[in-house]
Amino acid sequence: MNPLVSIWTQPKETIRYVLEYKTWTYSFLILFLSAISLGLTSFADTDILPDFSLVATVILAIISTFIGSIISLFIAAGLYTWVGKWLRGKGNFKDMFQMIPISSIPLIWMLPINLLLVVVFGKSLFMDTNEPTVWMSLPTTLLLLTNLLTFGLGIFSLVILSKGIGIVHQFSSWRGFGVIVIIFGIALVLFIPIIVISLFFLIGGIM
Repeated sequence: MNPLVSIWTQPKETIRYVLEYKTWTYSFLILFLSAISLGLTSFADTDILPDFSLVATVILAIISTFIGSIISLFIAAGLYTWVGKWLRGKGNFKDMFQMIPISSIPLIWMLPINLLLVVVFGKSLFMDTNEPTVWMSLPTTLLLLTNLLTFGLGIFSLVILSKGIGIVHQFSSWRGFGVIVIIFGIALVLFIPIIVISLFFLIGGIM
């Protein structure tokens, strides 16, 4: 079984195959490939590194995306394992840690498209301007379409993640999705007061 292909039509079987026959090294490889795919355009339209060359900008974008992915993986694996046990799950951190990167496989297929954007538009893809020219509007439009496609693949990755959480915890995919919703809800409850307080001080400072 080739997980890069089978994930599209056999997500559950693919996840079980990876957990049984693959190692952590394989999951890290998947994580790295998805970081490359997303990292290629993560600084696009930001002008965040105007003095850097195209190669340096792309490399730093990929490295920062990969580091962020690793940190997120550790946090997510812990939360999905912990919250899943609230719902009578039987999973463990090791299997959850190995499973999560598999859900990002659909995003790896964006790599050729994102690479093509970088090759065709070069440094202009990473520049931001308040008065776009015809040249600047073209990569911006294509980037928007690419982001929409990435969003669609992200939804499918969420479906795969829900199935994966269910497999690791030995319960249904819907309960796996419930784990994600619970974590999102907790995060929302925690961050809303922080945002409100920040806005209060910001408005108070302006007035």
